[in-house]
Amino acid sequence: MKKMWIVTLAVPTVVNAVLRQPIEGALTVSEDEAQRLHDNKLLVGDPEPVPGADEADEGDEGDEVDEDDSLNVEPDDLKSLTVPELKAKALKDGVPLNDATRRADIIDAFVKHRTPAA
Repeated sequence: MKKMWIVTLAVPTVVNAVLRQPIEGALTVSEDEAQRLHDNKLLVGDPEPVPGADEADEGDEGDEVDEDDSLNVEPDDLKSLTVPELKAKALKDGVPLNDATRRADIIDAFVKHRTPAA
């Protein structure tokens, strides 16, 4: 799994094919995207690794992850995560956030993603 990074934009910038604004605050991006933004001097400061990502990577070598296990997180468990951590988890789990930037909206996206369509 690729390492995720937290970045803060200095100017309006296209990030992963979407125009993002500095007013959005910290964004979670892939390592390649963080490097591209940094190399082009589009960031305030340097990219920072997502907290807790190092611990998760250490024991993952050769372990198969059941896709459904990653979605078996209760909304109360998600409330303990920061917005950048929630965004990184959504990216990892394939949860579409659409334009959600607030914690409650991101948690709602997880709940909607887990609920089977009727």
